[in-house]
Amino acid sequence: MAGLGGGRRRREPSVEEVRAQEQATAAQERAEERATTQERTEMQGAQARRRLLRRGGLRLLFSPARQEGPGMATTRMLGGGS
Repeated sequence: MAGLGGGRRRREPSVEEVRAQEQATAAQERAEERATTQERTEMQGAQARRRLLRRGGLRLLFSPARQEGPGMATTRMLGGGS
C-alpha cells in the first residue's frame, strides 16, 4: 500500500548514471568549442581571401581565392570556348 504513505520515493541516481551524465555534458561542451573554433577559422580564411581580392595584382590572377563570390563562379575562356 505504497499509495497511502505519500506516494513513491524518488530514487537516487546511481554513480554510473551521474558519471554518464557528466561525460555527456563534457562531450557537448567540447563539441561546441570545436564548432566555435572551426567557425572562427573559416571566418579568418574568408577575410584573408577578401583582403587578397582588394589587393588584386598578378598574385590574384592564378590564386584559388579568385574563385570566391557569385560573379567569379563562371569563367570565360579566351577565344570563344565554353
